[in-house]
Amino acid sequence: MRTSDRALLALALALGALAWRLGDGTGTAAELPQARLEVVPLELPTTLRRATLGRGETLSGLLGELGAAPHELQEWVTAAGRALELRALPAGLAAESVIDFHGVLSSVRLIPDWRAAVVLERGAQGVSARREERPVEREMVVVRGTVRSSLIGAVTAAGEEESLAMALADLFQWDVDFHREVRVGDTFAVLVERVKSDGRTVAYGPIVAAEYVNAGRSSTAVRYALAAAAPGYYDNRGRPIRKQFLRAPLRYSRVTSRFSMNRKHPVLGRRMAHFGVDYGAPVGTPVMVTGDGTVSFVGWRGGGGNTVEVRHGGGYVTAYLHLSRFAKGIRPGARVEQGQVVAYVGSTGLSTGPHLDYRVTRGGRYVNPVTVGGEPAPPLPPTQLQPFTAWSARVLPLLAAPGVLAPGAVAELRDGSPVRFDA
Repeated sequence: MRTSDRALLALALALGALAWRLGDGTGTAAELPQARLEVVPLELPTTLRRATLGRGETLSGLLGELGAAPHELQEWVTAAGRALELRALPAGLAAESVIDFHGVLSSVRLIPDWRAAVVLERGAQGVSARREERPVEREMVVVRGTVRSSLIGAVTAAGEEESLAMALADLFQWDVDFHREVRVGDTFAVLVERVKSDGRTVAYGPIVAAEYVNAGRSSTAVRYALAAAAPGYYDNRGRPIRKQFLRAPLRYSRVTSRFSMNRKHPVLGRRMAHFGVDYGAPVGTPVMVTGDGTVSFVGWRGGGGNTVEVRHGGGYVTAYLHLSRFAKGIRPGARVEQGQVVAYVGSTGLSTGPHLDYRVTRGGRYVNPVTVGGEPAPPLPPTQLQPFTAWSARVLPLLAAPGVLAPGAVAELRDGSPVRFDA
C-alpha cells in the first residue's frame, strides 16, 4: 500500500471513531483531536534509458535514442558542447537518461571516460551542463610475468590491461625489437601506479621502474627528473634509455622480409638486393619516424610508391615506402621528433600486399636498419649521478615482489620521489 493510501485510511478510521463517540454521547468538544495536515509527496513514475555511442554515430543520434524529441535535440547538443569536445567523443561512450511522467527528457548523464561524467539537466532556464569527477582508487603495484607467446599475452595473464604492455614496449623499444626479438621465457617486472574505478582498472600512471629480460639479457629503466626538466628514463648506470633511433617504425607488426643483398623480388621475380626491412601490417597502421630530423622528401617515388624520407644527424637518412597516405603537416622542411607519426602503411608502388619497407642510408650508402643507432647516450652529469643512484637503489629492489605496495610506500614514492607523477 502506498504512503498516501495509508494516510487516507488512517484519517478515515480516526474520523469514524470520532463520529461514533460523538454519536454515542461519550465524546466532548474538549476531547476533539487537534487537526494536523500532513503533506505526503507523490512520486510520479519515470523511465530510465541506457545507450552507448556507436562508431560513426553522432551525439544527436545518441540523444534521440535516449528520448530527446527532434525539436529539442539542438538544445541538448549545445549544452553538451559546453562541457565536452564534441568532435572527439569516443566510440563506446556510455549514457543514460531519465524521462519524466509526461514522456519528456529531463536529464542525461554522459560518461566519456573514467575521469568524469557530464550531467545535462532541463531546468527553468533551459538545459544546463556540469562535470562530475568520478571517484577512483589509486594504488602502487608491482606486476611480474613471463612471456609464453607475446608480451600482451603475458601482461594480460598477470591480470593487467593491454595498455600496460604497450607502455612497456614503448619504454624498452630502443633495447628490444618487439617485432622479432621477443622469446618464450622472457620476463618482465614493472612498478606502476594503477587507477581503478568501480573495481575495474581504467588507467595506469607513469611507470616508475621496470625490467625486461630478453633471451637472458636484462634491460632496466628508472624514471627520474633532473631539476626543472621533464622526467626521463635511465638505465641502472644513469644512461638515458632513449637512443638516436627506434628499433622499428611500427608499434606491433611482423617482419616479412629482411635486409639482404640477394633476395628474390616478389613482383619482378628476379634476384636482387633488398635494402630495407619489410614489416607486414594492415593498411592505415601509423608509421613513426625513428629519430629526430627534418623531412627531405614526400611524394611518389617509382616502385616505392608513396614515400617519406627524413634526414638525421650523423649523415643518416631514413625512408618509409609503400605508404597509403601521409600524416598532416608532413612536408619537405618540416621538423619531426622521434616517435612522431609521419605516414600510414599502404601497398603503393611495386607491392604484393600491405606493408612498410623501412630503409636507412648513411653517407649515401645503405645500411642494415636493425644495426643502426643502438649506441647509449652520455650518462647523467656527476652532480646528478649520486642522487639518481640512491633513488634507483630504493625502487629497483621493489621489482622483486609482485603485488600492491603498502600505503606507506605509496606515500614515499608519490611525495618523496623525484619522478613527478603529475608530469
